[in-house]
Amino acid sequence: MDKKEKGKKRIWIQAVSVGEVSSISRLLQLLFEDEQFEIILSGTTSTGLKTAGQKYGERLKAHGPFPLDWFPFSQKAWDKIQPDLVVMVDSELWPEHFHQAQKRGIPIIIINARLSDRSFARLGKLKWLHPLLLPNNLQVITASERQAKRWKTLGLDEKRTLISGNLKIDAVDLSGAGITNRATLIKEFGFEQESIVIAGISTWPGEEKLLIEITQGLRLENFDVRLLLVPRHAERRNEVIKTLQTCELPNHVRSHGHSAPMGNIVYLGDTTGELSQLIKVADLGFMGKTLPPNRGGQNPIEPIALQIPLIVGPHFQNFHETCSDMFLHGAALGCKTKADIIKEIRQLVQNPTKRAEVKNNAHQWMLSQGSPSVFTFDTITRALEN
Repeated sequence: MDKKEKGKKRIWIQAVSVGEVSSISRLLQLLFEDEQFEIILSGTTSTGLKTAGQKYGERLKAHGPFPLDWFPFSQKAWDKIQPDLVVMVDSELWPEHFHQAQKRGIPIIIINARLSDRSFARLGKLKWLHPLLLPNNLQVITASERQAKRWKTLGLDEKRTLISGNLKIDAVDLSGAGITNRATLIKEFGFEQESIVIAGISTWPGEEKLLIEITQGLRLENFDVRLLLVPRHAERRNEVIKTLQTCELPNHVRSHGHSAPMGNIVYLGDTTGELSQLIKVADLGFMGKTLPPNRGGQNPIEPIALQIPLIVGPHFQNFHETCSDMFLHGAALGCKTKADIIKEIRQLVQNPTKRAEVKNNAHQWMLSQGSPSVFTFDTITRALEN
């Protein structure tokens, strides 16, 4: 790795996978535009690193896998990189990585900081680990007041706990979201241009089956409904394919070839990193990991930014504040039971006026959120000035 250029500050950003890399796209753009910064980007998954290389390779000082969090490996990486600031996306807590930062006097910032119910409970019991996992050079920028309160409960003071909003608000790629792009995808999926497309977004086990059953029922009532399924984990494709084989609906699997024959009813998007492009065909969507027994929910920001009328099941614990605010403003529709989900999907399919109303509410909600990336960029800049 080349030495730091004179007068520049080097920032080491750790982003686990494709989701984390995608969430910081706007922030990275702001950092690239400021000539005082050099950016080193590390990741944990091969797909995340591939995405980083494809999108930002020429503008990064370097990118590669995050080192094993053990003394000889971590120290070697630190000696080579010599950062002026380390940034962790979401809530990775690596004791040796933090130790290396602390002994060198380097500030640490966790951005989009989020603690799940499980992680929060565990950390609450492991107080003896707090000096290692929550060192005094650590600052967190959370997506919500509820998350900020959790970090404060664990011992971080007010000055080290900030709230920016969710970075994904700025990170959604809205290019090509117009009629031409949608028309091209509709044709590729084998749908009709007038079809009403339901999207299962980042779905988990059991959710695909429900959406298939809903689609079958609506088609029996002579609604030209088509279904796009994008599972959260592409490696579940065989499981979902088996579910599709039990129904009588024509279907196509994207990994078998992007173009489906005309007359197709269900399109399985089983590839990685294409969610934001594929769901642009949707007239309405269901948010995955929200139907029991699944718990936690997936991030609803992307479909809301694309103004997709979104139905959310009862289990959205990981995005409680975001979803609750969306429900309050009519930007998404919350359902307490499976029957409620079926009812809401049916109403949206039958009522284009209601779809238009929810789309507009989603648009207005996004406009009200400001720019978390700009807030985060300003915080990073201040940290490097101290």
